[in-house]
Amino acid sequence: MRESLGRYRIEAEIGRGAMGVVYRGQDPNIDRIVAIKTISLAGIEESQEQEYRERFAQEARAAGKLAHPGIVTVFDAGEDPETHEPFFVMEHVAGQPLSEEIAAAGGRLPLSEALRFGCQIADALHYAHSQGVIHGDIKPANILITAEGKAKIADFGVAHLNQAVATQAGKVFGSPAYMAPEQ
Repeated sequence: MRESLGRYRIEAEIGRGAMGVVYRGQDPNIDRIVAIKTISLAGIEESQEQEYRERFAQEARAAGKLAHPGIVTVFDAGEDPETHEPFFVMEHVAGQPLSEEIAAAGGRLPLSEALRFGCQIADALHYAHSQGVIHGDIKPANILITAEGKAKIADFGVAHLNQAVATQAGKVFGSPAYMAPEQ
């Protein structure tokens, strides 16, 4: 495991997806625990690299313009000076994804808890939409539940800015199991 990304010290890997890794780290300038999301460009054709970089930058811009207690806050974005790997730094949320909460409850949350999370998520989405940001991939794995039991939306990887619909022929953005039928 690497020791740093830019000025940020890496402490542990906390998540891994198809395109990158999320680390728990520390910002030494202000002594704050953060989450650092990276995108792996290894094995990507040169012709596609710019597209991946642009989508990653769009995620940072989309989430970075939002300031709401129900949305994970983005603090910084950059590129590692040695590897040129793009990354962004966000609030570290101690807790677990809603998908794990649901699994721990046997596949079904108690109604009161489901309604509470639903209202919190709807409020955060309403705010994001009012700022011109459409998440595009709301699903239980992209909702983090804090240690205090509050829902926070994460992973704006397929977000659309300024209410524009981003489409590309032959490409699907989002998680098919959670997409609206018209998509």
